[in-house]
Amino acid sequence: MATFVLVPGAWAGGWIWRSVSDRLRDAGHRVYTPTLTGLGERSHLGGPHIGPGTHVEDVAGVLTYEGLEDVVLVGHSYAAAVLPGVADRCRERLRGLVYVDAAPLPSGMAPAELLPAGLRETFADSVARDGDGWALPVPHWDELTRTFGTVGISDAQRELMTLLQTPHPWSCYTRGVVLEHGNDPGLPQTLVCCTMPPQQREFFRGDHSPLAGDWTFRDLPTGHWPMLSDPDGLAALLSPAADG
Repeated sequence: MATFVLVPGAWAGGWIWRSVSDRLRDAGHRVYTPTLTGLGERSHLGGPHIGPGTHVEDVAGVLTYEGLEDVVLVGHSYAAAVLPGVADRCRERLRGLVYVDAAPLPSGMAPAELLPAGLRETFADSVARDGDGWALPVPHWDELTRTFGTVGISDAQRELMTLLQTPHPWSCYTRGVVLEHGNDPGLPQTLVCCTMPPQQREFFRGDHSPLAGDWTFRDLPTGHWPMLSDPDGLAALLSPAADG
């Protein structure tokens, strides 16, 4: 039995992991699906003060207050900005890290720095126009499809996303997390590639790469939200990570 902590990406709460967590629990694992401050059922706590450091505190708090050890920490999309900070603070509580269709950010880098310039400007305009200057509204479904990829998501799942997604604090994208112990957490790391092109793996190769470390790559050919479009496949890929 392993312990999984599944961290959602932008606009989502712990609810998005429901199908995957059910499968992992059926296999005998313990699973926690925290919702980050300012999202989902905690959206009433949102504001311009929320950044990725807040979300590091959220996840570190779950590990500490639940007394969790030997944890497989999984993060989807935006959560790639959160996992390195949690590993930097709580390495002794972790067995390994799994990044789902996203790569960790080097120390101090803000997520917005990795967005294509046109998309970054579109997001910033949306924040200024419709997000009171601090919240990134959920894009229209057509934009989500065009920008991220929604392959495999059913009509019912689309309705669920439309109903439950909430605006994301924009400061989470414009601030970075400084890692006290550097970019390599000294833990096994897995990258589940759904929509990420294979050439992005080159960033992980070589002694001088800021993302160098003990990496395993797994392909899951589906859309950017595999916890919805292929929960069986994602759960099957997560289970070997529990073996360290």
